[in-house]
Amino acid sequence: MIRRTDRPDDDFADEIEAHLRLEADQLIEEGVAPDEAMMAARREFGNVTRSRERFYESNRRMWLENLWRDAGYALRQMRRSPISTATIVASLALGIGLNTGIFSLADQALVRALPVRAPEELVQLHWDGRFVGAGMGSVGFGSLLPFPLFEDLRADNDVFADMLARTTAEVHLRSGELSEAVPVEIVSGTYFSALGIQPAQGRLFGEADDQNPDAHPLVVLSFDYWRQRFGGDPGVVGTQVRMNDHPMTIIGVAPEGFRGTDWSMAPSLWIPMAMKARATNGWSGVDERRARFSHVFARLAPGVSREHAAGQLRSWFKNYLRSDTEREGWPAVTEGQMAEYMASELDLRPGSQGQSRLQREIQQPMLILLAATGLIFLLACLNVANLSFARVVAGRRATALRSALGASRWRIVGEQLIESGLLALMGCVFGAVLAPLVSRVVLSFLGEGRAGHVALDTALDGRMLLFAVAITGLTTVLSGAAPALYVASIRPVNALKQQASAIAAGFTLRKTLVVGQFVLALILLIGAGLFSRTLGSLRDQGPGYATTNLMMFSVRPMSDGFEREGTQPLLRELQAAVERVPEVEQVGIAAFEMLTGGGWNNPMTIEVDEPIVTDHSHPMNAVSAGFFESLGTPMVAGRSFDERDHFEELGWDLRSVIVNQAFVERYLSNVDPIGARLAIGNGPDLVPEIQIIGVVQSFRDTQIRETRPQAFFSLWETGFTQGTFYVRTRTSSTAAARSIRTAIARVDPSVTVLSLRTLDDQLDRMLSNERMLATLAGAFAVLATLLAMIGLYAVLSFSAERRTKEMGIRLALGAQRWAAGGLIVREAVTLAAVGLVIALPAVYALGRLVESQLFGVEPLDLPTFASAVGALVVVCLVASVFPARKVGTMDPLVALRSE
Repeated sequence: MIRRTDRPDDDFADEIEAHLRLEADQLIEEGVAPDEAMMAARREFGNVTRSRERFYESNRRMWLENLWRDAGYALRQMRRSPISTATIVASLALGIGLNTGIFSLADQALVRALPVRAPEELVQLHWDGRFVGAGMGSVGFGSLLPFPLFEDLRADNDVFADMLARTTAEVHLRSGELSEAVPVEIVSGTYFSALGIQPAQGRLFGEADDQNPDAHPLVVLSFDYWRQRFGGDPGVVGTQVRMNDHPMTIIGVAPEGFRGTDWSMAPSLWIPMAMKARATNGWSGVDERRARFSHVFARLAPGVSREHAAGQLRSWFKNYLRSDTEREGWPAVTEGQMAEYMASELDLRPGSQGQSRLQREIQQPMLILLAATGLIFLLACLNVANLSFARVVAGRRATALRSALGASRWRIVGEQLIESGLLALMGCVFGAVLAPLVSRVVLSFLGEGRAGHVALDTALDGRMLLFAVAITGLTTVLSGAAPALYVASIRPVNALKQQASAIAAGFTLRKTLVVGQFVLALILLIGAGLFSRTLGSLRDQGPGYATTNLMMFSVRPMSDGFEREGTQPLLRELQAAVERVPEVEQVGIAAFEMLTGGGWNNPMTIEVDEPIVTDHSHPMNAVSAGFFESLGTPMVAGRSFDERDHFEELGWDLRSVIVNQAFVERYLSNVDPIGARLAIGNGPDLVPEIQIIGVVQSFRDTQIRETRPQAFFSLWETGFTQGTFYVRTRTSSTAAARSIRTAIARVDPSVTVLSLRTLDDQLDRMLSNERMLATLAGAFAVLATLLAMIGLYAVLSFSAERRTKEMGIRLALGAQRWAAGGLIVREAVTLAAVGLVIALPAVYALGRLVESQLFGVEPLDLPTFASAVGALVVVCLVASVFPARKVGTMDPLVALRSE
């Protein structure tokens, strides 16, 4: 009992009795007989028992007491049907766990702001228009700007409280005997102060630590790397590590939870922009206005809106552009190019989420997964409602009896909602356990090489727990409302008499729920089929050359301490050493990895009868002799690179180029390409001097879905100091990998072999989004089909029970047993057919929604549609076998006695 006062019930009863005696004594004084006086007093007072009940209820929180009793009753009901309870809880756990896990990653990747001070005040600067120059801007991502622009604007503006610039690289970090490749964020001295970040240990960079090039060998560790690599030792502050074989001093540790401004490449450490050349193999670019590599963020000054700041910067940026054209080193451009350059604008975009190179890639796949998990959740709720109906119908006589004895309709409805709430709560608990596992599975599809640096947490935090609680409440309403309303509609007289009308309405609603389950299951099955066929088409197409027995690995000699002048001789020596390995058939080197979007992009000027300027920037790479032979891509015309395409000194002296067929078909279809000359760029004073010596068969490199015009230059005519080796082997990759490592160690044991793997593995990494959609959509489709089968089985079993008397009469009159069972099967097929008809518009909309993610398959693909329908037919047959068999084997006499 939960009381609100300390007054006992007996005291109130004595008060009532005293009041009645006073009334009776007054009547006796007026001449009424004592017995009649007491009866009259009681009539005047009213129902004594009801008054005591009202007092009892007023002294207690009855709603809480009733809730406790109803919860106990619900738990007893669950224990009576453990299989049904387990099925309901499992369905809810899947729905809640999948939604919570996927939402957790989507929230972090697409919605959540950086863990910095006032992230809503941050804006990112974006160059909208033509940029005259080179550098990462031609192949990079996002809003890349020249570092001098950042310095000029920071020194001359009144709309920003502070600004920062950042870029990324991968370096070799050696501490003690351990050397490993780690991501680094190269930042301006204002980085931490502009973001409002405080150190966990030591101190962070300031402006004084970013003044003179190569004069501030300082490192700030990320909290995660500090704990993982150094065991969280505070004594690491002040010690030295070697970054690309250069001594650097650790001055501090960033706070826990801060992982930079790009969640797709969480840095292990930060270094000042003044030390950029040490991280990027000698190239700095911080003073070059024609090279852009920095992402620039700014914090708005108090009271300044983003729109106002953008308006104030327009005139400043126009002056910057005009001054830029007057500086020394401004290249010659055409009038059109000058007009486009001067028409450029400096946009201010929201910067609260930082800069993520993967966000755009995974945005639509993540939204598709969210929609799929939403369908799973809805399907789980329909399944729970269906099973709850079965429990309600099974206990309809007990419910009717309670109603006849005085239980109110709202009390009975409340009991059903409480039972649904308890089931949802249990599903929430198991779903919360499942959610981190789901997040880990999704995160694993980013690929081993990237997932280690992706700053997305898989553990549940407060926001996700709130989401789980909210979805649990929604589950209670969706899955409990319909059974509760059905309970309220039962007429006790009909239920106690077992009349069919008492359950007909509920059975019709259960059929409707099953149809809804079939609709959702069909949508998910078709979606899974489309994504699976897309993945299969891309795998079958491949990059355009055989990936079997083809391996790759990278080396960066300057990161291992080699001088710049010695890098290309080392690469040639390594190539010769690997070629001598018995398991190796052919070796080639590329400056940039393929199937990663690596390389650089530029427009080109081609000299044939008249100069042709390419209409787009096209991907380029620098490769060695033997590269195309390693891939197995034949030369269509001309020759491949050989010793003639070699420049003795390290530097840029491009004399020969090989283009692919796509390049020839677009620009040189009417002339002989061999001997034609081109130049990199599209300036008016360019003289094409690089001769086309060969045409190679087109293959897919930067885009796996299409071939693009591409140009390849001789690696030995460039200034590149690193290379990715492509090795065609005769034996298994495991044996060849050991031999390759041994051969490189013989040349120089200090050379670090990076990312030694097969091209099949690299292809899988490039298809990570497609694999994620195909795998998870397939898993969701299986779950949806299983839930639909459970729901259909429950309905058919109840249908067989409800039609026991009808089936008994049919069998008694001579009907075949298989015909009686066939009625149940026909009922299942009818429900599936209705679901199919209803699903058609949704399937059409689904195809249009995911069309951009498909390849080699139409949105309304007939084989996929037929396969999904066939799967549902199998579900119908499986779900109807046991109910149909039960009907076909029943004894007619027993059936006729059942009602």
